[in-house]
Amino acid sequence: MLTKTEAVVLRSLRYRETSKIVTLYTKKFGKLNVVAKGAMLPTSKFGASLEPMSYILAVLYKKETREIQFLSQADLIKPFLNLYSNFEKMALGLSICEIVYKLIKFEEENPRIFKLIVDTLDKLNVAEKNEINLLWFFIIHILEESGFKINFVSCILCGEKLGDENLSEKIIFSSDRGGFLCSKCGAGAEAKIYYSIVTFKSLVWLERAKVESVTNLKIPSNINNEIHNLLMEYMRRHLDEPINLKSLEVFINSGRTK
Repeated sequence: MLTKTEAVVLRSLRYRETSKIVTLYTKKFGKLNVVAKGAMLPTSKFGASLEPMSYILAVLYKKETREIQFLSQADLIKPFLNLYSNFEKMALGLSICEIVYKLIKFEEENPRIFKLIVDTLDKLNVAEKNEINLLWFFIIHILEESGFKINFVSCILCGEKLGDENLSEKIIFSSDRGGFLCSKCGAGAEAKIYYSIVTFKSLVWLERAKVESVTNLKIPSNINNEIHNLLMEYMRRHLDEPINLKSLEVFINSGRTK
């Protein structure tokens, strides 16, 4: 069946001498592997449309019984040029692609995830400040869409609503249970990995924000490091395939989140 669908390129690998195997997240079919024949040739009709983070209109020869589909055509819908010319934006954009690649199973259609990917990359492309916020925003929401929603509302032990009256300057996050402990429950917890209350409040703000306003919040560098550690540890606990964002590690360690 010949079909068209919007897609974002997650990964592109050389296949044999002249072709590529490309992983797409498509609007119609979810995550797919496709073969792009002749993509490595200088005269390839695909051009630069198969680079990771590309937002394309893909024409596929799709067969239900086939694990790898054939890509007939790929045209850029909107070029995210700044994602390739700016180191910070490239690191963040590639991290988004890697998370989708490792978190989402093949051929599970989810238009909300597709919109989240496109909207986040689009905003990242034009952002002029606090770009790291978009990655945290993306992780929080794709975890929710994947059934791993973090509970920011109530204590995961006693169920009491979390607020200034029952939180102290340091707060415990349970990676196993996917939520936070109030100060009373935290005092009796055996395993104690504390995070700043500013980290909690920043995550709550990002969880509730619209993608258009995500970069309005200035998050201090030390809080970004805590957010990074919290989210990475949570994903490591709950995902089958480990997510090691090497490009992001360079970004974090370079101090560019300041």
